Amino acid sequence: MSTPGWEGILDDDETILWQGQPVGGIDWSALIDVQTVFGLFFTGFAMFWVSMTADMTQDIGNAPVIFKFFPLFGLIFVGIGLNMVIGRHFWSAYQRHRTYYTLTNKAAYIATQVLGNRKLNRYGFSEMTATTLTDNDPGSVHFAEKQTTYTRRRNGRTTSGTYRSPVGFERISDARQVYRLLREARGKD
Repeated sequence: MSTPGWEGILDDDETILWQGQPVGGIDWSALIDVQTVFGLFFTGFAMFWVSMTADMTQDIGNAPVIFKFFPLFGLIFVGIGLNMVIGRHFWSAYQRHRTYYTLTNKAAYIATQVLGNRKLNRYGFSEMTATTLTDNDPGSVHFAEKQTTYTRRRNGRTTSGTYRSPVGFERISDARQVYRLLREARGKD
């Protein structure tokens, strides 16, 4: 891998077919979704709560000083709501800027270096599921699934389940070429 600090990862007989990074910047098309709408309502309610408690605490008079700080507790929820609306998009752009993709004749690698933490995921051809191409600008090539298990407890009942999310080279400018290289390397043509 050509990024400094990632040398010596590949096998001796492994050759690099392609390297790249996700297209940078904020993905404004991802702004319109359920989480953004919920975040708008959440932020609006939190701001309403902060303003109402600020008005109420002005008329307290001789009350303990701690009551003057009561509106500040709502600022935490304003911050959470703003993160749901826009902050998560900046975080996603930050993560993409520090993500590196490599395709070799044996595997696909996704390397991230975020906040000083380095992580490398290797997906050998034998581990790959159906390869899919999302042919947009920028496009994506998915070749595996991440399975996440969750457990919920509500009203004394425990439920559990799993959900799957696609794994691959996301938001790349040359998705068609990478898709073709991956299929050729896997011998799926």
